[in-house]
Amino acid sequence: MSRNRTDYLLDLNEILGPEMSRRLPGFVKRFLGRRLHIKDINDCIMKAEHYAGAGFFDEALDYIGITYRIRGTENLDLSRKYIFVCNHPLGGPEALIIGSIFRKIYGEGFIVPANQILYNMKPLQEFFVPVSIVPGKQKKEIGETFARMFESDSQVLVFPAGVCAKQIKGKVREMPWKKMFVTQARKYERDVVPVHISGHNSKWYFFLSWLSRTLGLKFNIGMLYLVDELFNQAGKEFVITFGKPVPHATFDKSKTDLQWADHIKNMVKLLSEDNGCTPNM
Repeated sequence: MSRNRTDYLLDLNEILGPEMSRRLPGFVKRFLGRRLHIKDINDCIMKAEHYAGAGFFDEALDYIGITYRIRGTENLDLSRKYIFVCNHPLGGPEALIIGSIFRKIYGEGFIVPANQILYNMKPLQEFFVPVSIVPGKQKKEIGETFARMFESDSQVLVFPAGVCAKQIKGKVREMPWKKMFVTQARKYERDVVPVHISGHNSKWYFFLSWLSRTLGLKFNIGMLYLVDELFNQAGKEFVITFGKPVPHATFDKSKTDLQWADHIKNMVKLLSEDNGCTPNM
């Protein structure tokens, strides 16, 4: 059954769920609505020529005013299924940019994991696998949902850090990478493609992340501002670099899976060289 344009509009009450929506006072909901840019996103949907599906990646980037340059696509064999592994500097733009690029290269055969906030962008839900922003729940979701993702015929991109880069002692740093993509590359015989994307979040976001860590909170307050961060990237150009695929057979017992993950993370960092941007990991 075909859906109308209005079916894709965001509704804050639906995002919050019936229980949370009922419990939160009106001023809190209005605050969340502004932080999540509900009106802006709905305006984009109403103005978009392609208001759903892969075409909306470009519509969203054009609406916000984000552009990008691509390097290294000659490294890709279009007949192979890969696991693309990317640094995680921002939390929103990289998912839209990667979606736009993959649409141009692979059509609609790709899957990108996304936090729950980005996943609620209805026009793009078919391409996103939701990953919980609550750390305790994320491991269970990866175990079940990600397995189906790797078994599919789609190209798969993951952010092994699991969280956005943080500012530590004045420097923006990518968080340690998890080993999941290494074990899955070996299990499903998918070669791994390192991907680097430029950019970083604002000082305000880094402050909120620092405050959350200092207070010992399980939830990063900065996550509420990730859509703000997305819209604040208006007018910026990003550089995306694809490295040479690493054969899945590379991941032998000469290193532990965590060591292999860190090895690929260092390969991604090297891809930032000569991209004309300030290093961000």
